[in-house]
Amino acid sequence: MIVPLFVGRDKSINALEEVMRSDKHILLAAQKNAGDDDPATDAIYPVGTLASVLQLLKLPDGTVKVLVEGTSRARITRYTENPTTSRPRWSRCPRRREPRTRSRRSRARPSPSSRAT
Repeated sequence: MIVPLFVGRDKSINALEEVMRSDKHILLAAQKNAGDDDPATDAIYPVGTLASVLQLLKLPDGTVKVLVEGTSRARITRYTENPTTSRPRWSRCPRRREPRTRSRRSRARPSPSSRAT
């Protein structure tokens, strides 16, 4: 899925600028309280989305519009803090298997025991 995001927090902008200089991949994770301007690591949900940054546009008001494409889910295992960004260490979440459902065709067939002989 491709979505646009508007980013205004300095640490988040610094993280985006850093990934744009390298492989353009980032881990996106939501914070638990949207009103918190500087959330601690325990105030961020532990599961997020690995994403590829497709486009980054700096806006006149200092915010950044970024277009990202989610690639997979990941669980944050720990953080490495530095003054300009929080760098999460993560592991990919296993893909969830879709439950198998019987097709219409297999449901429409009579069972062997109901066939006339």
